[in-house]
Amino acid sequence: MGAVSIPLPAHSRFRDLPGAWSAPRWYVRLFPAVLLCIAVLLNLVTPVHLTFIGLFVAAPLIAAAIDTPRITLATAVATIAITTPFLTVVNEPPNLSVTERWVLVSTVVVVSGLALAVNAVVTAAQRRMASALGIAEIVQRAVVPPPPSRTGPLRIAARYRSAQRGTLVGGDLYATQETSFGTRLIVGDVSGKGLGAAATVAVVLGAFREWSTHEPDLARLAWRLEEALLRENRRMHLLDPEEGFVTAVLAEIPHSAPDRLHAVCCGHPPPLLLPPGRPPRYLPVPESAPPLGLGREPEVLKGDVQRTDFLPGTFLLLYTDGVTEARNALGEFYDPATALEGRAFHDPDDLADALTADIIAHTGGALRDDAAILAVHHTPNPP
Repeated sequence: MGAVSIPLPAHSRFRDLPGAWSAPRWYVRLFPAVLLCIAVLLNLVTPVHLTFIGLFVAAPLIAAAIDTPRITLATAVATIAITTPFLTVVNEPPNLSVTERWVLVSTVVVVSGLALAVNAVVTAAQRRMASALGIAEIVQRAVVPPPPSRTGPLRIAARYRSAQRGTLVGGDLYATQETSFGTRLIVGDVSGKGLGAAATVAVVLGAFREWSTHEPDLARLAWRLEEALLRENRRMHLLDPEEGFVTAVLAEIPHSAPDRLHAVCCGHPPPLLLPPGRPPRYLPVPESAPPLGLGREPEVLKGDVQRTDFLPGTFLLLYTDGVTEARNALGEFYDPATALEGRAFHDPDDLADALTADIIAHTGGALRDDAAILAVHHTPNPP
């Protein structure tokens, strides 16, 4: 079967990831033309025995690496058209014979041809990457589909930002589930990446969706995830025997008390609440709350459930450690509570976009880990 090219849709979340190729900025694309102009100027103002042929042949090679086949071809033709008269008529080097001059011209032609070949290889690699990213888009959306934008009085938005070039499927996860007990949410992070991490994500989210509708107690729900993860790990060896685990935070807004929030953290960064007119605050998390996959008993989890007010107008932010472990050039960690204090947000999309832009600016785009964000807004006047 031949290769299938899958174009990235305009709304694709992989389009702006570090692994995805995009055209360089306009001033970078001008560099080959600038080189040719510099080479021509130097040939006109310097002694005739100086040809600067290196600058001429560099132009198509650079175009091959950064631009399209059409621009590379135009650069190669321009280079040949300019160097041929300079080496044979306009600026004849007196120390070279006619044959030697045409050898130099032939060298320019050969290097220009090599530039076209290099550009063909680069273009083919970019197309394969686009196809792989398209497949990864399908896999990621199948395993971690976008949550509904609204459920009851809650409005929800999710964002995912990949850290490393070539990392197509990560281990971050999020999901929401409407149940007879209330709206339940999960954000988690699997140690490791690749297909093993994707399989672990599928196990955790599958157990979450199944048991969320059956298990009335949030601590018991966390234990059900633990149980499913341990069972499937014994069968498929999903996790690293020494360092394999899944951090997660589970949250619930009960139907019986819609102005309350219940949450349990399993080795995960704490939820952040942004009440209207008040500074952001983290929900306290017990220190004795290790990640999933370590074999805890359900009785231990009962003391880990935290409860607090979740009044209308409040934002809830669940996120992975890719957010809090984002560092700037000075090595300073990003603190969402500090960064978001005093800022107003219209809806959860506004909050999620602001947080994503913040961590990109804080790190200069060099994230150390994937970042997943789930923003929830308890709307004061639900429809």
